[in-house]
Amino acid sequence: MAKHVLNSSDDDIDFVLIGISCLDDQYSVAALINDSLKLKLFLSDYIPFHLKEGRIFKFSLYRFLDEELGLEYFFIPNTSNFEQPQTNAAKSGLFAGLDVDESVRLIKELPKTDYFLLLKGEDLHNYQFKIMEKLKQSPDLMNVQAIDIEDLPSRRNLIF
Repeated sequence: MAKHVLNSSDDDIDFVLIGISCLDDQYSVAALINDSLKLKLFLSDYIPFHLKEGRIFKFSLYRFLDEELGLEYFFIPNTSNFEQPQTNAAKSGLFAGLDVDESVRLIKELPKTDYFLLLKGEDLHNYQFKIMEKLKQSPDLMNVQAIDIEDLPSRRNLIF
């Protein structure tokens, strides 16, 4: 039997990642980012995340392209949107007969990071610090931090 190996290199990771902690929902945080950075993030897709059990969770993906600066912004929550309840699943025990909303983290190594702002384009590192300084001025955002992608075992989840 042939063995197939996924050929992936760290050269595929050509983006900068900013972590945001905030208690507000994703729509409010997207609006805060839009106001702070003068962007127009829009919901562009739902990214599926497949688990070993065959279950699929989806993450909202917001996007904005700044053609003038050559930057592309992606905003994504670290926690999935709620999965549709499984009606045919046999449930027993404490939650028998109840629909339980479940979610998963996109980057499980960062449980206190609620959202990610991913930047792609030219001169990323120069803009990263300017963007972070503007975001830090918002009193609603509890924490804004640069995240070293190289240290994240699940960094492949951020390639979309």
